[in-house]
Amino acid sequence: MTNRRLGTQVARPGPAALVARVRFSMATVVMAACLVLLLGLHSAELARASEAVEPTGAPSVVPAAIPASRAAKNLAIITIEGEINGVTTHSVRTRIDRAIAAGADGIVFEIHSPGGLVNSGLDICSAIKQAPVNTIAWINTEAYSMAALIALACDGIVLAPHATLGDAAPIAINMSPFAPGGMGLQSLGETERQKLMAPMIAEVVESARVNGYDENLVQAFITLGVETWLIRERATGRQYFVTEPEYRAIFGVEPVRGSPHIPSGVFPSSVAEVQAPFSSDEPGAASEDPSMFRSAFGPVDVDAEKEIQMKLEGVPSVRPSFSRADRERYELVEYATDGKSLLTLKEADLKRYGLADASVTISNDAELQRYVGATHLTRLDQSWSEHLVAFMTQGMSGAVIKGLLIVVFLMAMFIEMSMPGVGLPGVIALVALAGLVVPPMLIGAANWWMGAMVVGGLLLILLEVFIMPGFGVPGIIGLLMLFGGLVGTFASPGQLFPGVGPGGAGELARAGSVVLLALFVAGVGVFLFVKYTNRFPIVGRLVLADRQVVSDDDSESILTAMNPEPPIQGPVAVGAVGRTTTPLRPSGTAEFEDRLVDVVSEFGFVEAGKLVRVTSVTEYRVGVDVVRDPAPPSRET
Repeated sequence: MTNRRLGTQVARPGPAALVARVRFSMATVVMAACLVLLLGLHSAELARASEAVEPTGAPSVVPAAIPASRAAKNLAIITIEGEINGVTTHSVRTRIDRAIAAGADGIVFEIHSPGGLVNSGLDICSAIKQAPVNTIAWINTEAYSMAALIALACDGIVLAPHATLGDAAPIAINMSPFAPGGMGLQSLGETERQKLMAPMIAEVVESARVNGYDENLVQAFITLGVETWLIRERATGRQYFVTEPEYRAIFGVEPVRGSPHIPSGVFPSSVAEVQAPFSSDEPGAASEDPSMFRSAFGPVDVDAEKEIQMKLEGVPSVRPSFSRADRERYELVEYATDGKSLLTLKEADLKRYGLADASVTISNDAELQRYVGATHLTRLDQSWSEHLVAFMTQGMSGAVIKGLLIVVFLMAMFIEMSMPGVGLPGVIALVALAGLVVPPMLIGAANWWMGAMVVGGLLLILLEVFIMPGFGVPGIIGLLMLFGGLVGTFASPGQLFPGVGPGGAGELARAGSVVLLALFVAGVGVFLFVKYTNRFPIVGRLVLADRQVVSDDDSESILTAMNPEPPIQGPVAVGAVGRTTTPLRPSGTAEFEDRLVDVVSEFGFVEAGKLVRVTSVTEYRVGVDVVRDPAPPSRET
């Protein structure tokens, strides 16, 4: 028998080949069973996590002293740990739905996170605000960047000992090795900064208006330049963080400056102990309509401010309009922030400024349960499969793993197409492809077009190689589809296409860079495999041996013919005439001097029993054409 793809003569399939085929079938069944088991374990874990667990010593009734805003009978704790990304978003949304479906009437988000992707964090904030139950953020023990915004989105905040919240300015981390400046932390252009800051400021201001925080103070988590003074209403004790124009409007003098209560960058060189009179003799005018958002710190441009105002439509501010008439109504507490650094607050200041419940410090689940008066408490942690998916699909680890899987997939496919029958390389290629597709499926990030483009691209490439010789339209389209499908494996949850929506053009550039780099590495690997395969005994045993060996070494495989040195020595020479033993559609077999050789018809279908002449011989194929002269071939003696 002959390898139809290489056009070289090989041994006829015998018991070993049948055993190999059986082994491949068994491997395929085992792989499918493992995939079903993985999905089944994932589903079982979700089902177990949704069951409420009654802890020992739980109170039987909700104490009357607990405010209705935090009281809950069935309390679910949803953990948010580590980097916030697309997997986190999908996981938190899934766990919120699961908790509500199981009867939870209160959800605590236990947060210990350095932050993460802006779009992912904003999606979680939206999911929390849409939850139909009381929500509490338990900062245990840090909530930076987008984690801070998530905490502010909850109905209330409680703290573990030594908790920290803040520093939420947007930054850019480039994952593409081909980008200017290389990989790592990148500076944001003004346009990009405005596009990121507008939704973030809108989010924290909305949270402040809804949950009773000071909307000036929360902006200091995101942007520099937020200089504020803390004043207190004498009658009620309510506190406000006012800007310099608001300070002047109330007190009619230059504001006091010095060392701010919340330390930041370089302080002014002198401390004004005495308030200097305001230069204008006119009475302080009332500030603008507080229900409209007006940036007092210059963190956003006009277009971004309009975008923020649109997002805040329907969420009016409860902040009063300050004027000179309020001078006796308010008293100055302190110079609070100088705006020289991003706001980061520890436990004491979070409670002092009303961002967290000052009455408690929560150290464990039991204290949290008593705080809300819950009868039942259950934890909904991120599942092991979600952790695995995050490792395989997100951040630097995801880029490296996907790149390696693409390299393995392409090399294994090439080796499989270069060897007779279907064997171990085909199984490896299927496993690598499953590693690219299955993890996104587990978090709902896989799209049907992704798999369709990969499969369609491979079919077109095979069509070009084996049925329509010569590099033409099918091959080009197939390569483009394969490239597009591989880039599609980098799509984030919620994206229909990579680079459109969450992640934007930056994610598309990263995905394209990783795929191009993987294609290059795979190409180098294929070249080395073709050149040096015969030097690897283990690989040599996986390849069926030639019946007619070119060299004296019987251990050489058919891939020796693929080595550019020595020159190609095919089973037949150009011009040799033989007779087809099978129909050529367009590939089949023909007999040349009692030898069966796999051949490909150059010009359409050829019936069995027809005389054919060899027109071309390459490393991969033997091309033939029908002999128009009916005279039998001559044989030289």
